[in-house]
Amino acid sequence: MLEKVHGYIKSYNLIEKGDRILIAVSGGADSVCLLHILSDLYRDSDVSLYAVHVHHGIRDEEADRDEAFVKSLCDRLKITFTSYHFDVRAIAKKEGLSEEEAGRKVRYETFLSASIKNRCNKVAIAHNKNDNAETILFNLFRGTGIKGLTGIDPKLTMKTDTGNITIIRPILFVTRKEIEDYLSQHGLHYQVDSTNMQNIYTRNKIRHRILDYVVNEINKNAIEHITNAANHLKEADNFIEKYTKDRYTAIVKEYENFFEYDVKDFSFEDIVIQKGIVRKILGSLAGRLKDIEAKHVDEVLALGKKEVGRQIHLPYGIIAVKTYDTIKIYLTNSQKKCKDITFKPVDIKIPGKTYLEAYKLYFETEIKNYKKNEPIPKNSCMKWFDYDKIENTLKLRTRKAGDYLQINSQGGRKKLKEYFIDSKIPKEERDQILLLVDGSHVVWIIGHGNRISEKYKIKDQTKKILSIKLNFDDINNCKGEE
Repeated sequence: MLEKVHGYIKSYNLIEKGDRILIAVSGGADSVCLLHILSDLYRDSDVSLYAVHVHHGIRDEEADRDEAFVKSLCDRLKITFTSYHFDVRAIAKKEGLSEEEAGRKVRYETFLSASIKNRCNKVAIAHNKNDNAETILFNLFRGTGIKGLTGIDPKLTMKTDTGNITIIRPILFVTRKEIEDYLSQHGLHYQVDSTNMQNIYTRNKIRHRILDYVVNEINKNAIEHITNAANHLKEADNFIEKYTKDRYTAIVKEYENFFEYDVKDFSFEDIVIQKGIVRKILGSLAGRLKDIEAKHVDEVLALGKKEVGRQIHLPYGIIAVKTYDTIKIYLTNSQKKCKDITFKPVDIKIPGKTYLEAYKLYFETEIKNYKKNEPIPKNSCMKWFDYDKIENTLKLRTRKAGDYLQINSQGGRKKLKEYFIDSKIPKEERDQILLLVDGSHVVWIIGHGNRISEKYKIKDQTKKILSIKLNFDDINNCKGEE
């Protein structure tokens, strides 16, 4: 067993030179096995070991017994021991959680606190192959995507309400029977948690009513088959995740307070990639994927075919809204902030650079002579205007009453408000659209089609060109004209 665990640790780089490892020890068979194995493997190394025990305040004398047992065990192994006490029932009631959820929450917050106290960079947890199979089935029954069926990771960084911790699981590949056999062969004692035998918790029901039945009545190798299937799904998921990340970068626009994607561009992607992109957005907004289920992703996908203005409410206060051409996703408490961006008019420097911090971009201008038949740029980030047609100081601002656009070479005009309505630009977005104006005459509507006024377009008679280049942090924001 020692050799197998050491090989597993090396294959996943779970423990490295100089690591300070905090071991979570409940006193049960799994954690006692883990504690003994790591103690034997790293006794005379530069890896430091520490133990932490969480007393949930639920099992009274039995819990006190477990705590005393773990302390005695750590004393014999000469491993620093720390214990933390909680009233999980009270916490569950106060925060509206099940006792199972509250217990998990306090455990991981404790792991972080104990890690900081002992300057540990990793936390070792005694999850095993049976736990992995139970987790896979639990996620399947609850509703999940492929990720939830890939099982428990041997190593990951976990986000808690108070910070991030690196979790390692050195005996994840070992079955519960192998653990019990190892303890028996070495004459090692452990404690039995009576609540593990009661079918009052979801995982216990899966363990005793489902997995035990499947192993005894259907296939004795069921746990092995379940975890092997999860490994195959993990390989596929890794490929999908990499491709999804590339397509996410190409399709999704990230703003300070919301995410947005074009429905038409999005529709060209395979359904698997669509779901991956939506999960990535929801995970970014929520800060986690817990409670983000497959049905939530499907609801966002269905929104693309709904009428303008339809919205759905998702976990963590996330709202997804259908606009004319896009899906916009944001947190409820950021909606007002998103709408209330203020912007004061700015004179554009000619020639020179004009920076707009609020919009995270700048404009670069120059004046040059026009050569007849010179090709005009077909790029939304580069515009040419007839410099001699400009009557006032050009300004960058948002819309005002009286703004208009010249829509044809005969001088026909259209009010900007009418243009926005005809272009199906959502009402709530119109006050945030950036404009280049000559008095009340709109020279360039920046974004949303990048329409420029007919008056300022380059003609054969043009002598001087005002060239304006729009620069983003990411040059990929520039697209050709539609």
